Amino acid sequence: TFTLLLAALLSGNLTVYGAVTDTNRVFTTTHFEIFYTELDGRTIREIADSLEANYSRIVTDLQAENLQLVQVHFYSNISDLQLAMIDIEPNLPSWAIGLATDMSHIYLLSPNHPDFNYYWMIENVIHEFAHCVSYAVNPDIANNPRWLWEAVAIYESNQLRDPKNIPYLVDQQPPSLTELNKFTNTYIYEVGYLIAEFLVDTRGMDALIELISNHGDLDQTLSMSEEEFTAQWFLHVKEKYEM
Repeated sequence: TFTLLLAALLSGNLTVYGAVTDTNRVFTTTHFEIFYTELDGRTIREIADSLEANYSRIVTDLQAENLQLVQVHFYSNISDLQLAMIDIEPNLPSWAIGLATDMSHIYLLSPNHPDFNYYWMIENVIHEFAHCVSYAVNPDIANNPRWLWEAVAIYESNQLRDPKNIPYLVDQQPPSLTELNKFTNTYIYEVGYLIAEFLVDTRGMDALIELISNHGDLDQTLSMSEEEFTAQWFLHVKEKYEM
């Protein structure tokens, strides 16, 4: 999937820095092979350590098997990322700063890109790795459905948004799953953690894994309609966060 760049939506096009990633810059760990840019030399070990520190937890959470060495490719600017993606995703959205294409390949702007917060970018690297693990559970899960695909990665990368700061939740108007599945709607990046948290808190991680395996079949896994599911996860949010 695409890692969302809310800043780009608000401020327009990204500033272009640097050049194409030098493929001689490679940092290898137990589970990752990181192809990094001239921006990343001083922090590459910290980046790699962050990935390794989350590896076992995410793999164990999702009970994934047979993961291969994951290649992570960083790019100095959005133009180089789009060029690298031309054969895989020729119409990479302007708000996208990265994506996982299968269980062993991640393509992402450098965490040290001057336009963005470094630690937020590290969260996005972990987010994309969570997508890789979801691929290992179900190779056809990417955006199928989108709400679940993103909710799992947002939850596993701990990208929680305080629901008290989300206006439509404060107004008691949670988005439908149909809305969350639209690529033109970015609400999933705000509520995805809360949805996955509801599933884990009330039904356990096994329910989340089963939904990944059956493409979000709520009736099969939870005996709920989409409308019932939306009502229940929002009720859980209101109770847990005292809204």
